[in-house]
Amino acid sequence: MTAGDKSGSSTENKSWDKLGLEEIVHIANKVGLAYVEAKKTAEHYELLKPTVRARIALRLDDGDISEAKLKRLTETDQEYLDFLDKLLEARRESDRLKVRYDSYKNLFDARRSLLSYQKEEMKLL
Repeated sequence: MTAGDKSGSSTENKSWDKLGLEEIVHIANKVGLAYVEAKKTAEHYELLKPTVRARIALRLDDGDISEAKLKRLTETDQEYLDFLDKLLEARRESDRLKVRYDSYKNLFDARRSLLSYQKEEMKLL
């Protein structure tokens, strides 16, 4: 399953209330690994941000432009704006997968607690 794949596996298409603990762990693992990859991509873009800005500044600098004007030109350059869009999209995907991963972890904890409660309840009967 890719990070952007909304269909997921047949297991993931089941209603949350029908998933067993093993299935939840399996899905959480898949989503967690996708999250790690998406986070790595977003962090990579974040590290490249000054490099992209510097490369654009070198391209624009003719030697007669002030530093302040060069900075403004660099930050409004279409290449830089396109790069920022890629960075923001990578962050959004990382955040989306983090929310899904946390949701499956919470579902697992809730399901496990419910099963423990039901076991104790059966002992009382």
